[in-house]
Amino acid sequence: MEAIELLAILLFAGALVVLIYYYFQNNSETLTKVKTYIPNITPDGNVSEVSLGDEKMDESSENISVGDKLKVRFKDIDMPTINTDSFSKKIDAFLDGKSDELIKDWSLATKNDVDALEKRCEVAYKNIDDLEKRFKKFKTYTNERIDNLDERLKKLEDEELDEIIE
Repeated sequence: MEAIELLAILLFAGALVVLIYYYFQNNSETLTKVKTYIPNITPDGNVSEVSLGDEKMDESSENISVGDKLKVRFKDIDMPTINTDSFSKKIDAFLDGKSDELIKDWSLATKNDVDALEKRCEVAYKNIDDLEKRFKKFKTYTNERIDNLDERLKKLEDEELDEIIE
């Protein structure tokens, strides 16, 4: 690591410490929560009492490690500012207000569009049988006409051949 990189890291760390300091100075509520989780140190350097949430632990009990005393779980901290319900409600309100625009812009199908398409499909399925019957009639009529034309054409060809031979 070069000197410039080390200097940049130290500057970054210093700026981070200053930001954290100002954050705690400006947010007294956060500062009081942090103070409840930090052990009280007496002037002689001893830790007298450690607060973990609502319960207090006495330093005189020697079987509890300092790590356990300072351990804080997220469920122990009450953070009413972190709430996804209000954010979800805002998103729902926005989508409700802009739903017509979204449907139009993104060419989305609505329930009414799907219902209309289903009705058209049902009508088409019902008409398929009728169309098949009409097609079969047309096919047989057309085949009869083609056969009739073929016979007449053969007859004409035979007559022409007879005239040429004679």
